[in-house]
Amino acid sequence: MAAVAPLRDEPLSPSEYRAGLALAEAIIPGSRRVPAADEATFERAMAVLRDFHPMFVPGFGATFRAMDAAAIAYAGKPFSTLGAAKQEELLLRWQRDPVLKAPLAVVSLLYKFVHFDRREVYASMGGSLNVVRDIEQPRWLSQVHRADTVDDGDMECDVVVVGTGAGGGVVGRELAERGHAVVFVEEGELHRRDAFDGRSVEAHRRFYRGAFTLGNSPMPIFMGRLVGGSTAINGGTCFRPPSWTLDRWCDEIGCDDFSPGAMDPYFARVERFLEVEPSPRSVIGPIADFVARGCDAMGWKHFAVPRNAPGCDGKGFCDFGCRTDARRGTNLSYVPAALGRGAMLLTGARVDRVLVENGRATGIEAVSPLGRRVQVRAKAVILAGGALPTPLMLLAQGIGNSSGQLGRNLSLHPSTGYAAAAEEPIRGAAHIPQGYGTDQFLRDGILILAAQPDYNVSGVIFPFSGQRLMEAVDRIDHLACFGLLVRDERASGRVWRDVSGLPAVTYNLHPEDVRRMHEAMIHSSEMALAAGAKRLYPFVVGHAPVDGKRGLDAFRKEKLGPADFVWTSYHPLGTCRMGRDPRTSVVDTDHAMHDVPGLFVVDGSTVRGPIGVNPQLTIMAMATRAAERVAARIS
Repeated sequence: MAAVAPLRDEPLSPSEYRAGLALAEAIIPGSRRVPAADEATFERAMAVLRDFHPMFVPGFGATFRAMDAAAIAYAGKPFSTLGAAKQEELLLRWQRDPVLKAPLAVVSLLYKFVHFDRREVYASMGGSLNVVRDIEQPRWLSQVHRADTVDDGDMECDVVVVGTGAGGGVVGRELAERGHAVVFVEEGELHRRDAFDGRSVEAHRRFYRGAFTLGNSPMPIFMGRLVGGSTAINGGTCFRPPSWTLDRWCDEIGCDDFSPGAMDPYFARVERFLEVEPSPRSVIGPIADFVARGCDAMGWKHFAVPRNAPGCDGKGFCDFGCRTDARRGTNLSYVPAALGRGAMLLTGARVDRVLVENGRATGIEAVSPLGRRVQVRAKAVILAGGALPTPLMLLAQGIGNSSGQLGRNLSLHPSTGYAAAAEEPIRGAAHIPQGYGTDQFLRDGILILAAQPDYNVSGVIFPFSGQRLMEAVDRIDHLACFGLLVRDERASGRVWRDVSGLPAVTYNLHPEDVRRMHEAMIHSSEMALAAGAKRLYPFVVGHAPVDGKRGLDAFRKEKLGPADFVWTSYHPLGTCRMGRDPRTSVVDTDHAMHDVPGLFVVDGSTVRGPIGVNPQLTIMAMATRAAERVAARIS
C-alpha cells in the first residue's frame, strides 16, 4: 500500500483516510490495461465530493470507518490491514450482502468515476482528449449576456423563458419567429464545442445537475445545467412516443388534443428543423451488425436510432457535449435561431421568484453567482427548467399548488446497463453511444438500445469491483453494451423541496418495474447469445458473469429485488401535471397554470409520463404546440 499522508483541509481522520485508500486500491486493483487506483485517485475523489457538496465528505468518512470495522467481523482485522487476496474475497462477499452492498456500490462508483477519467488511465486504455481551438464567432453571440455583467435595472419583454432545453429553447424560438420579444434566462452557461474535451468529471461538474431518489433503491437522476439543457449533452435520440401513450393521455385528460393525428404536425415540424434521420452504420459501428444478427435469429424487430445529428462523424462521446456541432441540441438550433430574430439570452442567472402582481405573473427575479439580482418583466412568464427544478422553485415560493399535485406524479424511466462479450471487435468508444436497438418489447414496457461508453466511462458502468471489474474493462473493445429502459408501472415519485442545495426526491420502484428489468436482461441475453456471444454481464450488483445458455437458464430463475440493480434515470417527467380540472392538475392543456394567470410551464414536468421512450422529441413537439397557445393569449 502507498504511504499515507494527511489529506489537507478535509475532515477525515487518519484511520478514515487509510480505510478509504485501502478500499480504492482493492476496488480498482489494476490490470494489464488499467493502472491501479492510488492516493491520487483517492484524493481526487474527495475533492470531487467536496465540490459536489461539502457535507458528503464526512459522510463518506463514516462509511470508510464502518467498512473497515465490518471487516473485523469477517476476517478478524480491519480492511486496511488485510492482504490483497483477502480484500478481494471480502469485496465479492460484500457485493451480495444485504447491508453492505449499497455503501460499497456508492463508494465504488465514486472511485471509478474519478479514476477512469485520470489522463494517464484514459490514455492507457486508448482514449485521447480532443481540445478544439479557434472556434467560429457567429453574430448571434452578441445577444448573449452573463447576468454578472448586465447593468442594474429591470428588463422588459413580451415573453421571458426560464430555461433553454427541449421545452424552453423550442417555445422561445417559436415565439420569436412570431415577432414577440423574448428573453431567455438560463442558470447555466453557454458552453461551445471548445469546452467539450471529453473529460467526464469536468463535464459533470460544469454541464450537469444531479439528484438522488430516496426509496427502496436509490437512483441518480441526471439533467443538463447549461444552455441547451439536456439536449446539449445527450445522445441525440429522437423518438416519437408510441401511439398508445398519446391515446392514454387523451383518455386521462378527456380531450383529443394530444392524439397521434393532432400531434403529427408538431412532431413533423421539429423533425424537419432538427434534420432527424436514422443513424448511418458508419457511425453506429459493429454493434449494429451484432444486434441485427441476434434479432434476426430471434425473429425480432431492430432499427437504426433516429437522431438530430446530420453529418455526425461518430468520433465523440455525446453525453459530454458534441465536439463537432453535428448534434442539433437547442444550443445549436432553436436558441441561435431565436437570437437571430432579436431574442436575448441571459446566462448564469438562477431564477428564484416569479413576480406576481394583482394575482398575475408579471416577470421573474434571478440572482447571479456573484449575488447580483436581475428582474425581467414580461406579458407572459414561461417556466422551462425541467421536471425537478420547476416544481422546486414554485414550491419554495408557495404558488401554483392549490390542487396539491405540484411536485407529484414523477416518473423516471428506470434504466440500467447490460453487456455481452462478442467474438468480433465492437470498439464502442470509436462510435456513437446510442445508434441501434430493438423495440420488440416496447408494448411490454421495455426498450433495448446500444449504450456504448467511452473509455473513461467504461469502469463506471459496471457494478463490479476488484478483479471482476478488471476482467470486464480489459475486454471493453469486444463488449457490446446496452441501455435497458423500462416504463414505470406507476408515476408515484415526488419532488418535495430543496435541502441544502439538493432536491429532495422520493421514488419507490414497483415490483412490476423490477420484473420488467429482469425480463429486459433476459431478452438482451437471448439476443446476445443468438448473435454469438459466450459471456454475458447483467448489471446486477455483485452478480458473476453469465456463461452460455445454461447460465442464462439459471439467471432466468433468480428472484431479484429493487436493490439488486444499479438504476439510473435521465428522463424525469410529470411533476406539473397537465389537465382540465384545476382540482387535480397544475396546468391546463395550453400549459397555463390554473392558479396564476400569465404563468406557463413548458418542459418535461407537463408530460404525463411515463412514455416508454426517450422524451426529447415529445417535449419539443409539445413546446411547439404550446407556443401557439401562448401567442394567442398575449396577442
